[in-house]
Amino acid sequence: MEASLPVAGVSVLASTALPSSGRPGETTALRPRVVAAYAATAGPTVILGLPFSVYLPPYIAEGGAISVALVGLLFSLTTIWDGIVDPLIGTMVDRVRTGIGAHRRWMLQAIVPLSLLLLALVTVGDRLPFAALFLMMVLFYSSYSLYEVAQLSWGAALVRSPADSALLYGMRDWFSKIALILAFAAPAAAQLLIPGISLQGRIIAYASVFLVMVPIALFAIRHVPRRPVVAEPGIGWRHEIRASLGFPPLMLLLGVQFLNSFAFGSLTSLFVFFAAAVLDLDAQSAVLLFASFIGGALASPVWTFLARRFGKPPMMMAMGLLISTLLVTTLFRQPEGLGQAVGFSLALGTGFVGLLFTYSMLADLIPRDAERCGRNRSAFLFALLNLMQKFGVAAAIAVSYAMLDIVGFDPQNGQAAARELHLLFALQPTASWIVMAGLLVLMQRRFARL
Repeated sequence: MEASLPVAGVSVLASTALPSSGRPGETTALRPRVVAAYAATAGPTVILGLPFSVYLPPYIAEGGAISVALVGLLFSLTTIWDGIVDPLIGTMVDRVRTGIGAHRRWMLQAIVPLSLLLLALVTVGDRLPFAALFLMMVLFYSSYSLYEVAQLSWGAALVRSPADSALLYGMRDWFSKIALILAFAAPAAAQLLIPGISLQGRIIAYASVFLVMVPIALFAIRHVPRRPVVAEPGIGWRHEIRASLGFPPLMLLLGVQFLNSFAFGSLTSLFVFFAAAVLDLDAQSAVLLFASFIGGALASPVWTFLARRFGKPPMMMAMGLLISTLLVTTLFRQPEGLGQAVGFSLALGTGFVGLLFTYSMLADLIPRDAERCGRNRSAFLFALLNLMQKFGVAAAIAVSYAMLDIVGFDPQNGQAAARELHLLFALQPTASWIVMAGLLVLMQRRFARL
């Protein structure tokens, strides 16, 4: 049963079925070319996500213009800035720019400063004083957030059913994995082709993939159907917070996002130590990390099909169960040699698709939220979801390193506390996914009562 709801000046079809449960045989209203074009628009920000943050801090530290301690402070402050600016950007996208094509305009306005700031960062960023570098980073990540929030909320405006959201964000996730594989491959290829290449040379090779993604994204943006955004004046933060807190499925989804990001952040922050101290493959850690993204690229279309067929919360629980089982199994029989370790990393990567589920579940919740609030606030809600992702990863890094200190782990002599590290690597994310599964069950039950 479907009802037509007037949301933000357009008619939005909101299904009265549980938003995250696909129905057998349900078909999508989206054309394949629209799905492909939308997925391709994610390229620029995908490239500048987690992998870029792996290369950027050591590159800045190596320049010597600021101390290592200030490099840590720089990235801590930019994370805090993200926490402040993301909801503001979401509100701006929802309320400032009106009319047809607003999402497209925001993305185009963000891509120019993002490109110029990236060029400045990879060419002179290692020689700038702290104040100039901080200002540059603030503008860089603000442009990044503006593009990503506008892109994600555009997707929510395109979908009309749970099948639509699973397909659209599933293909976005798949394209993201392909882009990440290319991004990881670029520095490795540069290192092979140019022996002795500097860290700056490798990060420029990484940034060159961004230059490939930008024209692809600009071409794709032209082929994504435009959707109207009807803005409202004012901020109304008390109303925004009250409306969010009063919608339990939304709050539970934000908790799911935090816990999934915490689990993923735990794995990534400990992976290099695990490869060196437990697997004794320190020199091959980059290869193993690369293999995990290949596993994600191979599995993403499969998870998309399963989410459309069996529903998103059950499949997200299955994802957590899959990775947790793999991690706990290593406590009894750990991978031996490079071949088994690569196989383990590939299998582990097949579960790194959590954003596929959370983004599409939020797209399904947005019509209900708009019905309750009397207006569409999709960009604000996607900004909150992104914020929970960042907080989850940041919390995971803080907790993981604190636990390493407690168990007496020394990176210079990892073998001495290898068992403790192994337990932490396996059990910390597993515990997070167990709690996440409980929230997903509650989320389904609460929505069923609406």
